[in-house]
Amino acid sequence: MDNKYPGAVGLGAVLKSAFYYWNRTLVYQLSYSLLFFSLFFLGYFYLFRYFGLWDALSPYTDLVQTDMAAFNQKAAEVAQLPQTQGFVLGLFILLSLVGPLNVGFYEMYRKIDLDEKVTLNDLFAGYRGFDFFKFFGFYLFWFIVFSYANSLIVLGFVWIMITLFCVPLMYFRNATSFAGIRETFGVLRQDFSTPIIAAVVAILFSLSGLILFGVGFLLTFPFWHAVVFSLYRQYFSFVPEKSSE
Repeated sequence: MDNKYPGAVGLGAVLKSAFYYWNRTLVYQLSYSLLFFSLFFLGYFYLFRYFGLWDALSPYTDLVQTDMAAFNQKAAEVAQLPQTQGFVLGLFILLSLVGPLNVGFYEMYRKIDLDEKVTLNDLFAGYRGFDFFKFFGFYLFWFIVFSYANSLIVLGFVWIMITLFCVPLMYFRNATSFAGIRETFGVLRQDFSTPIIAAVVAILFSLSGLILFGVGFLLTFPFWHAVVFSLYRQYFSFVPEKSSE
């Protein structure tokens, strides 16, 4: 892929660039968050009912107000039902279906770099043609692995870091998932601290809207993608044009 990893990259420059991309796309981030969470929660409750978990749990909902410990015990029993496995698999598929919405931000940031007009239609870049199946497969793989790795928080964060550049590499260079992981390793070997610190800042800022401003989470949630793109542009020598199919 002819990547030339520079030495350590300035954290300040990365974050300044990320805030620039984030600030330029606030309207689209709000649209993204509303669409993402609407689709997710609609799908979640549909699956919850479809697999009979709602019927299994609803007789005990009154316990939430009277005996939370008893309700948690009943919820744990429902979680052991055979159909729960189907629900979890359905949840992975649901997340993988909405996951390609993330790709749209990289298309928007690319257009900003090229001084092209950004439109709401760019948000659906990950659903065009074969790209949809490529990113659907990646996100399905990613969420399944993350669900196991996240049983230990450290492993979950490690999985996030070793796949940090997979999506932009897949989008801009038609890399495979494993090639993206290999390229990310190459970056982390050269400069470990900057991506780690930038990722932590991105996570904290993304969650800050929920902690400090409530509905502000709809705007801060997508900040992660701006940080990833900013890091990507620092570490990979590339012309910001999407690779031809």
